Amino acid sequence: MKRISLIIQALLIPVIVSAAGADTVRVLSIGNSFSQDAVEQNLHEIAAERGHIFIIGNLYIGGCTLERHYKNAIEDVADYQYRKVGFDGVLVNHPGYTLREALGDEKWDVVSFQQFSGKSGLPGSFEPFIRELILYVKLRTDGDVKLCWHQTWAYDPHSVNGDFPIYGSDCERMYKAIVDASAGVCEKYGLQVIPVGTAVQNLRPSYEYNITRDGYHLSTGTGRYLAALTWYESITGESSVGCRYRPYGVSEERAAAIQEAVHSAVVSPYRKNPVVVPRKTTYDETEVPGYTLPDALAMSDGRRVRSVRQWENERRPELLELFTREEYGRSPGKPENMSFELLESGDAFGGLAVRKQVRVRYGQRKNDYLTLLLYVPKNADGPVPAFLGINFKGNPAVADDPAILMPESGKISGYGVYEFSDRAAESGRWCAEKVLSAGYALATFDRADVDPDFDDNFCNGVHGMYPAPGPDGWGTIAGWAWGLSRALDYLETDPLVDASRVAVIGHSRLGKTALWAGATDTRFAMVISNDSGCGGAAISRRSFGETVSVINHSFPHWFCDNFNKYNDNEAALPFDQHELVALIAPRPVYVASASEDLWADPAGEGISAEEAAKVYALWGRRAVGRIGRHIRPGGHDITDYDWTLYLQFADRWLK
Repeated sequence: MKRISLIIQALLIPVIVSAAGADTVRVLSIGNSFSQDAVEQNLHEIAAERGHIFIIGNLYIGGCTLERHYKNAIEDVADYQYRKVGFDGVLVNHPGYTLREALGDEKWDVVSFQQFSGKSGLPGSFEPFIRELILYVKLRTDGDVKLCWHQTWAYDPHSVNGDFPIYGSDCERMYKAIVDASAGVCEKYGLQVIPVGTAVQNLRPSYEYNITRDGYHLSTGTGRYLAALTWYESITGESSVGCRYRPYGVSEERAAAIQEAVHSAVVSPYRKNPVVVPRKTTYDETEVPGYTLPDALAMSDGRRVRSVRQWENERRPELLELFTREEYGRSPGKPENMSFELLESGDAFGGLAVRKQVRVRYGQRKNDYLTLLLYVPKNADGPVPAFLGINFKGNPAVADDPAILMPESGKISGYGVYEFSDRAAESGRWCAEKVLSAGYALATFDRADVDPDFDDNFCNGVHGMYPAPGPDGWGTIAGWAWGLSRALDYLETDPLVDASRVAVIGHSRLGKTALWAGATDTRFAMVISNDSGCGGAAISRRSFGETVSVINHSFPHWFCDNFNKYNDNEAALPFDQHELVALIAPRPVYVASASEDLWADPAGEGISAEEAAKVYALWGRRAVGRIGRHIRPGGHDITDYDWTLYLQFADRWLK
């Protein structure tokens, strides 16, 4: 077997080994879960696409520090999982290995070290362990072996990792500490850096929500691909730009951005160079392309829908299937063995309301539940109608009520990332006392209770209860809508609430969710979409503000994979969003916009409402006035003004 010769590349890019013309490159990582993210998948495939074979070994212990690696070495402790990718690209796990045994298993070309992520920016934690480990490895490997330092990455800005406070829970501060520490150790010991941390930081401006799966471990698509490319380019000196291999779920555009971020990091490993992906969009009505809207009353075979019966029995199921398959994805039904537990109850708002906090358990894993915060007008004359919606920042942010329970620490850690907010921080968006004074109950839960809002290839949240979704599998929007249905399951059991008169409401991405929940669960008596924009009430074919391409690249977890077919290709959609609004017919639906919220396309939302009215007309006078609409002055928000109009609309249809 031909040995790999060391070469020096021009352009000042440090090269570990040259893979050009080589039969095999052998790489061993002395690491933990971060090396597992980086080398166990994609690296072999990237090398194969370039005509090379990589043999990869990862000495794995979760959360392993340099100190533990050192002690394992001198005591010859056999507590590693030696995870090896062989010639065939198959990963095989060998438990109970020592560091000595792994070093002797192959004639390694590259051996890497790294520190546990929480200490990766603390150079004092490296010594004397890194020095001793280097000596240990040199004594047991060929003199040509290249020793490397795996520069790990900073946690997500809203990560709940317990070590994040070491860096003030500041992503940029953590990155700077990691860069300084890695530069120091590489200079001191002559190690070659593999700058995954800088590559991650380069990509964050364009794909912040896609890089990790839990706030610190890399996502199985974007994050791990980026890390593997960084290892490959650092080892071979071959630019990752133009690599044709990309894993499932990583679009061509995103792959190009990842490759650019990686190459820039290898060239400048200690200085970030953010990759900003331009998004094609417009706020100018004169630039809206010409388009023809699909006819909501035309069957796919060309027949006209002329009756309520035909709509309900033929056209509605046809449209619902199209939206399910091509945009939102297929959701599972109601799970078996759901349970409800009253966690707390009491008076609220000076006796205006009764407060209940209920655990709605939808699965068997520890964190498979949502915490529903419910306020009901006190001394109401029988069950009352209700508004149900998901909140962005946790139940305590919804109202000025010190009795609202904080999420349990274990629950928050299950989110992976969490945006901590002050109590009552979003009270202006919920207007709880206003709603209660009007005679309505108000129910809400945190979006992260069902699915944390970042791309982890559908491993966390409720998606983790089910097999990985295929091209038409449910995304996060559908997951949240599923959660709203589970909350409604509870409300059907509460004697204080009339579950036949529940309005589902949502703002922004949660407005998209409310529309889909209303379309898929006809138990919701009324639907309110506030500034829902693309993928909500706005017409996709207008390509105004946020577009299908922009939303799919920024939030690839929101919709099913099939929706990517329509990136910059909206004319090929077999439907448009006015037909989503129409799926709610004949139940009342309200589409609200804001004049300055051009990103959500207020004009496009209005067109949806107007076009959906043609379907409502099938019900004749019975449906007159069942589509509510307003454009509020101002920006992207839900305000007291909005609630005033929603309550007036609800008074007409729910009382």
